[in-house]
Amino acid sequence: MKSINNWKSLVLALLSVMLLNGCGFKDIDKRFFVVSIGVDTAKNSSKKYLVSLKFAVPSSSKNNPTEFMIVSEKADTMSEAVRIIKTKVDKEIDFSHAKVIVFGDEVANQKGNSGINYWFIRRRDIQSIAWVAIGKPSALEVLKVQPKSEYIPSNALFLALGRDGSETPYTISEYLFDFKYRLSERGLDPLLPIIKAEKEIFEINTVGLYNKSQMKLVLNPEETKILNFLRNREEKSANRVTKGKTVIIIDTQKVKTKYKIYTPRGKAPYIKVLVSIEGILEESTRRVPNEKLSDYEKIAEKSINKEIEKLLVKIQKANLDPIGFGLRYRSRHFNNDDWEEWKRIYPTIKFKVKSKVQIEDTGLIE
Repeated sequence: MKSINNWKSLVLALLSVMLLNGCGFKDIDKRFFVVSIGVDTAKNSSKKYLVSLKFAVPSSSKNNPTEFMIVSEKADTMSEAVRIIKTKVDKEIDFSHAKVIVFGDEVANQKGNSGINYWFIRRRDIQSIAWVAIGKPSALEVLKVQPKSEYIPSNALFLALGRDGSETPYTISEYLFDFKYRLSERGLDPLLPIIKAEKEIFEINTVGLYNKSQMKLVLNPEETKILNFLRNREEKSANRVTKGKTVIIIDTQKVKTKYKIYTPRGKAPYIKVLVSIEGILEESTRRVPNEKLSDYEKIAEKSINKEIEKLLVKIQKANLDPIGFGLRYRSRHFNNDDWEEWKRIYPTIKFKVKSKVQIEDTGLIE
């Protein structure tokens, strides 16, 4: 009797499954995959944003593997823009392959974009490991660029920002999950790479520094490189050292930075930054023997100390903290008002930079 009842239950369960509506799932041939997203300010419109989605278009021909389509819409919110764009395409929009989010320069410079930022974070089908960047002159222009070396739509951006392609100290990459963290965490401010769109290439060698709502400062390529060193995100670079008429280039193989915040009683607080650089002599205008390397190391140390301190003061004057000094201070002080204390300390804190440069070899056979 029990077995009969079990069979009846099984049959009812199978019938229930067969009667379920299967419209919630879309086959892959009914999906339109977004590879990159751009957000600009809307021109000559009552709407606030111009949202652009770059779709990868499947091609049966080997001659056009990089075919894509960009669909744009003006709206006040991302949700509204996406739903209107759905009326312009014949397939369901799928964001699971969207790996790059680009904010236009004007969007980055204006306040009141928290809704846009959190739409990307809350959207369940957008990857948290998507890269976020600023586009110049606009996000749409960045999406339109199609380098000749590109075999998949937006793959050039994926390679450049993901470091799977070229490796350079002038590029700072930022993930969506880290951008979200920096937007809310006290003592650590957001930073985004700036992508400059040219005819058929990208240029990514500067970075924009945010407070919690908008971009406040842009660093030039050399400052971007130093910031990468301070964050321990890049070791390979080239440093120029000049002594009289001799100019040498040090190919850095290892760069390590650490810092500590000191708040001695009765004395001014300061941050001690220690930088260790190891490398080889890559280029020189004159012959440099091994016994003269120590002279160039000392000159390099003085130059690096000055450049790092200058950058730290520049960031401090803008009241920004992309490195996370404030977060470090809060992690070592457990007062109820530790954040208020840090806000009083940071504008006047001093930086003491000490670097150690070691040139391992001149590359000469003697």
